[in-house]
Amino acid sequence: MYRLPVPFLFALTLTLSACQVPAIKPDTGSQAEVKSPARELPFKSTAEAPDHVDKELLYDYLAGEISVQRGDWEAAYEHLMAAAQQAKDPVAASKAARLAWRQDDRAKAADAIRLWIEYDPNSLAARQLALLSSLRSNDLAGAREQALAIIQIADALGKDGFLLLGAALASAKGKAKLTLMDELVRRYTDNAHAHYARALVLTQEKDFDAALSAVALANALAPDWDKPYLLRVQIHAMRGEDEHAEQALRDAVHLHPEAPAIQEAYGRLLMQQKEYDKALEHLQQALKHKPRDQELLYLTGVLALQTKNWKLARRTWEQLRDDPRLQKQDEAWYFLGQLEELQGNLEQAVENYRHVKGGRLRNDALLRIAILTGKLGKPEESRKLFRNLRITAPHQAVQTYITEAELFKELKKPDQALAIYNEAIQAYPQDTDLRYARGLLAADMGNVGLAEKDFKAVLNLKPDDTDTLNALGYTLADQTDRYQEAYDYISAAYKQAPESPAILDSMGWVLYRLGRKEESLKFLREAAKLLDDPEIASHLGEVLWVTGAKDEARKVWKQGLKNHPDSKKLIETMQRFQ
Repeated sequence: MYRLPVPFLFALTLTLSACQVPAIKPDTGSQAEVKSPARELPFKSTAEAPDHVDKELLYDYLAGEISVQRGDWEAAYEHLMAAAQQAKDPVAASKAARLAWRQDDRAKAADAIRLWIEYDPNSLAARQLALLSSLRSNDLAGAREQALAIIQIADALGKDGFLLLGAALASAKGKAKLTLMDELVRRYTDNAHAHYARALVLTQEKDFDAALSAVALANALAPDWDKPYLLRVQIHAMRGEDEHAEQALRDAVHLHPEAPAIQEAYGRLLMQQKEYDKALEHLQQALKHKPRDQELLYLTGVLALQTKNWKLARRTWEQLRDDPRLQKQDEAWYFLGQLEELQGNLEQAVENYRHVKGGRLRNDALLRIAILTGKLGKPEESRKLFRNLRITAPHQAVQTYITEAELFKELKKPDQALAIYNEAIQAYPQDTDLRYARGLLAADMGNVGLAEKDFKAVLNLKPDDTDTLNALGYTLADQTDRYQEAYDYISAAYKQAPESPAILDSMGWVLYRLGRKEESLKFLREAAKLLDDPEIASHLGEVLWVTGAKDEARKVWKQGLKNHPDSKKLIETMQRFQ
């Protein structure tokens, strides 16, 4: 049995690999969740800004900005600090602080941060940088002061100070941050958010056992809060405990059926497990709470196509297309083209693909247009489109040649397909993909000499190429009487990929040709178990028939024909023996 190289299988480009499923990550984002309405801020600034801006102050502002643009950070720092002190300006102080921090000048950064906090004592960004500065200097007392200030300010603003702490400490190095979190947890022992933040820091330090204990405390104190459950999943995943991670996520879904983050995470897990229908259900649940979430809509649209939920797919991609704020027009038009193509509406599919004007799917859309134009009975126009695509996307020229040739092969025009391969190999004589693909076509056309020439050309460059060893062996076993030579090639492929259904089928077939029928059945049965394929069914049925198991052979053929009613190979085999 032949096997096409994966990149060139002639099929729709719709695959879930286009939507890679990222790992679940604990939420430590800059937008900490709202806990309560905002209250009066806890700190008062004593700095008074000047009544007017004099020339010297204006000069320092301008000189500071110009020095930044020129890359003269020391001059920029001095001018910004002078402006900050003269105007009591927290913005200038913040710029000076960040500039010194990026240059790793601890002393200058500390001076600027001190001014920034003096002029704007309720700035969470200033307090976070002061926290990191204290930890970098091993000043635990200073770090504690800033951490408590962050908690107070965040509480007044209705934000989660512990989440902000966790986010800030993610970039801190050393064990001092763990000591700080331990102190804070002792101070706020009944606060679930404190234990969660400690769990985040422990996870960052890869102390997973302690992190799980901290998560358990957060769960116990706030059983209705979803974030600790997701962090538990992440910790198990980081430890390589996939089963525990999956079970933790299932528990979270059961306990929090309305939590969108958990529904989304579980939907992604089901996608990885290829349980697409169930995954779609959970992503739709998440979308109820986040109806304009761009990534959720994208995943839902792809899954709707995968599961042939045409109505949902159309609604989702049209929403992505029609909302300019989502900036997904090109991708939406592409998948709307996929939607029509999957339903057999080829002319409308082409029209949709034509709307893809840019982005990562532009060339794919042009390729689909070229393919569908050929299928719509316009071969010359199709060939022109393929040629244009090779000119505009030369890095994909080889793949374009193969796709074009496979189109004409599918259209029952093998001579034209062969001419395309000949042209391609003349342009790229050392390309092994082209040689392999032409070899497969030549074998299908019964041109064993050309097939053998191409397969051996590939093996000269890639002696251990599994697919080519198998293809050459199968061609010799199926179309010549050189069975021992065929067996040697297939055996070499089998040693490298003993679980490949294509190679198992080839091994079974060559053993049958060698007269080793009982051994043949073992390989063919295994191949049929692994892959529903009409060629495997025809081979298995034939060997069963000649070994006397005619009823089983009929059963295998009947099932194969039911699943693949247009298989020429299967029909011919049945007619030969019945």
